[in-house]
Amino acid sequence: MSLAEELERLSGENGAKKELNGWRLSSSAPELGVQRARLVSKDGKTLLNNIQIPERFRQAYKNWFHLIIECNWRSICILFLLGFIVSWTIFALIYYVISKLKTVKKDESCIANVDTFISAFLFSMESQHTIGYGLRYMTDLCPPAYLTLCVQCVVGVFLQTILAGIVIAKILRPKKRRQEMRFSRMAVIGPLDEHDKRPTLMIRLADIQEKLFLAESHVRLYMACSKINSRGDRELIGVKDMNVGYDSGWDRVLLLWPIIVRHVINEDSPLYGMSRDNIAKADFELIMTVEGIVEATGMTFQARTSFLPDEILWGYKFKPMVLMNEKLSKYEVHYSLFDQTERVCDFDAQTIETEETEDDHHHNASGFL
Repeated sequence: MSLAEELERLSGENGAKKELNGWRLSSSAPELGVQRARLVSKDGKTLLNNIQIPERFRQAYKNWFHLIIECNWRSICILFLLGFIVSWTIFALIYYVISKLKTVKKDESCIANVDTFISAFLFSMESQHTIGYGLRYMTDLCPPAYLTLCVQCVVGVFLQTILAGIVIAKILRPKKRRQEMRFSRMAVIGPLDEHDKRPTLMIRLADIQEKLFLAESHVRLYMACSKINSRGDRELIGVKDMNVGYDSGWDRVLLLWPIIVRHVINEDSPLYGMSRDNIAKADFELIMTVEGIVEATGMTFQARTSFLPDEILWGYKFKPMVLMNEKLSKYEVHYSLFDQTERVCDFDAQTIETEETEDDHHHNASGFL
């Protein structure tokens, strides 16, 4: 959609807006064909479209160092190479101009054995990296030349520090570690366990890295709600926190094996009182985040995913995937079962309403398993 169409939509009448609000292609489209917009993609990328940000370029490139770190390794290597080549070339050009324009006594020169641009380039490179082969050297006949040499030494140290810092920060950045977090494709609503039939929202989470462990890992779950306002625009009306054990410390998870993050649907839950049909037609998005510290580097990372209402299965539970091998007397993790679910036959709650007893209050409800 172009900017002119967007402005026309925002200033138009209700009938015209409903066809362009990004959720329905036409007024005759069936309910099951509704296109839902996401705030966060399944792999954690934010999908917001920022329009008419004031001083967009200036605001973006204030954090140029962090933007460079976000580039791929090919761009980093090209920048590293160009940084030195540009520096050598600029100072070589200055040395060459000085050697040609500065008048000195016969058989003497500002820079010995520098009479072409190539020789000036070699002198610039040797000086910046303190190589000093001895053939080309600075004399004391031209103050502009040795002042330029002083400036180049300072610029060279600064340039090496910046480029080395970018490479080190890129190496230590835990982006790959974030990609090793796995979320289940679907969330499920089913009983808390075999003995507790309270309806519970469950999402499976795993760290597939076998040798690098996380410290202080914890999860959070949010519900972002939207509605169509009186002008016909769909607007974000708020984000609600969903308890996954935060009040009792169970949001701090142990990711040595795949776990199931659980949110008990009680009176404090945004899902309380909603039926299966209500959830399927509701306008919300569940956003889950997991944060942790990489033990090897001490760097913190955050992995994200989201679930739309049609990605929530009612009356299901995840199949067990951490099973004992009796022959080896070891637990085995079967990742082929990671997204596998099974139907709960005796889960017949059509509307999510629970009554919490005193025993349930002390029971490990929201949290992980």
